[in-house]
Amino acid sequence: MFFFNKQPQRNSDEQCSLRRLQIDMQDQKLGELNDDTCEIAMKMDQNILKISMTPQIGFYRNRNYLFLLDFRIKYPILPPRIQTESDTLHPNIDRRDKKFYLRLLEQQNWKPIYGLTEIVKEMKQTLIHVDFTCIPNETTSLIMAQQILNQNQNNDEYELNNDQNYDTETNDFEISKIFKINFEIEDNEQQNQESQYDSNYIFYKEPNTINLQKTSNRRQNDNIFFIKIKN
Repeated sequence: MFFFNKQPQRNSDEQCSLRRLQIDMQDQKLGELNDDTCEIAMKMDQNILKISMTPQIGFYRNRNYLFLLDFRIKYPILPPRIQTESDTLHPNIDRRDKKFYLRLLEQQNWKPIYGLTEIVKEMKQTLIHVDFTCIPNETTSLIMAQQILNQNQNNDEYELNNDQNYDTETNDFEISKIFKINFEIEDNEQQNQESQYDSNYIFYKEPNTINLQKTSNRRQNDNIFFIKIKN
């Protein structure tokens, strides 16, 4: 049996990816994204692109976000990996693994013709205008999204509370049954019952993200995502 060293090939792929990134960073349209709606600064640090963004408008204005973009794996065939290094909350950021969910980076949407300009544009757009079609399936993100949707329905100008303690709040809430039905999230209790009576039962895996603007199976009061747990 022969074993081949894949390290040279990996280094070659990484170098090609980083060369493409260097070309992308010379795009003049990239600098135009830094405007009065969002302050943007970027720099390379040990082959990782660091991007700082501070929206000047929207629900999360004046909040600073620091993102780490890893382009080393077969870019642009594959999109970069994006995580946030800051603790600033946002409905499209999963606070558990710090992943920033963007529709552009999803497998069905990504195309190799896209580049850094399109990625930064999507990041900026999502920070300013929350993407309710790509909310992490995580309690804090869903509660924040619910707050914004409720405000949008009331057409009120709303300043989100930066000091809000979501760790305390999420302990007092559970996902409503209406929400689970509308967005096809199975109940853990139902899963356990099915697993007991069906030997061929395959464990149901909940989706990573939820489309809160989904139009199918919509029912009355479907904007109520969470209900207060009764003491």
